Amino acid sequence: MAIMLAGLTTCAGAQVGALKTGDPRVEKLLKDADLKYRVDKDGDFRLVNETKSDRRQIAFILSNTSKLRSLEIREVWSVGYRSKSPFSASVSNRLLEQNSKVKLGAWQVRKMGEDYVAVFVAQIAADTDKLSLLLSLHAVTTTADEMEEELTGKDDL
Repeated sequence: MAIMLAGLTTCAGAQVGALKTGDPRVEKLLKDADLKYRVDKDGDFRLVNETKSDRRQIAFILSNTSKLRSLEIREVWSVGYRSKSPFSASVSNRLLEQNSKVKLGAWQVRKMGEDYVAVFVAQIAADTDKLSLLLSLHAVTTTADEMEEELTGKDDL
């Protein structure tokens, strides 16, 4: 647990012209864990995790939630791969193959601006506890960073 907490560090830059504030439930957990974060213009929490060998990975904890009947769900996610064109069959198959091996989360393909992006996403209870949030952050950033290293050999942060 201490190693996992030690890896989460601050993001450079200050919040300028924020349009929204982050979910106070998340903010309390991050403060209780003594983690540094930034709230972006959408009200989402942005953290940087040092994963291994001086590699770093950005993670987002969304403030907006969704509901499935009485279950309120929040996303924790990190980008693992970007491409200017749709993914090749081998990349797509690799992401699907990994989905069957992870304990928490799954790969999703999203279009972000001009890029096609593979995002590793964990959907957790919106009112989660501190340990569960930290484990989710660790799982998401580690999985995304390992895939990024495997597919690109880079550390794009």
